[in-house]
Amino acid sequence: MNKQELIDKLEGLKFDCPESASSRNHCYNEAINASISLAKQLDEPKKVVVPKFVADWLDKHKYSTNIIDLFLNVEYATDSDGFIAEIWDYSGEFYDWLNNSADVQFTLCDAMRYGYEVEKEQLYYVLLPEMGEYESKYFLDQDGELSVDNQLCEYYKLTEQEIKSIDERYWPFAVKVE
Repeated sequence: MNKQELIDKLEGLKFDCPESASSRNHCYNEAINASISLAKQLDEPKKVVVPKFVADWLDKHKYSTNIIDLFLNVEYATDSDGFIAEIWDYSGEFYDWLNNSADVQFTLCDAMRYGYEVEKEQLYYVLLPEMGEYESKYFLDQDGELSVDNQLCEYYKLTEQEIKSIDERYWPFAVKVE
């Protein structure tokens, strides 16, 4: 039950009584109002922000035993020489994220307990140099086509992976979207 659900349940417990009602009913409603006031002061755990590859893992592994198995896999995939990619079941990026610090492992547990939000991926636009006598700007659009435009719009905003999937040679022209 979250904070709002608690407040709604407490509101439902109040007596619907006229002003001339007994003092007992009035005191009861005052106690409910005091409870609602305290419930509003509760801190709800905030959802943690995780990278997309962690969210993908969490979507497939919903039980606390999955985290225990994951930590055992981390232990199993590491020896005195370091990481052994052949016996790790997940991406190397996920392994690197897990081994970043102990706080990351707490973040994973909190994501499972309290929910999570997926980290927004950095967006870029590909601005090509002016060509010929045109003073217009050339942008790479989401279809992989070059567009002549003087305005930057949503259609030109791409992720690093999208740019590189169109053609690796466009990456040097990528500019971060602020």
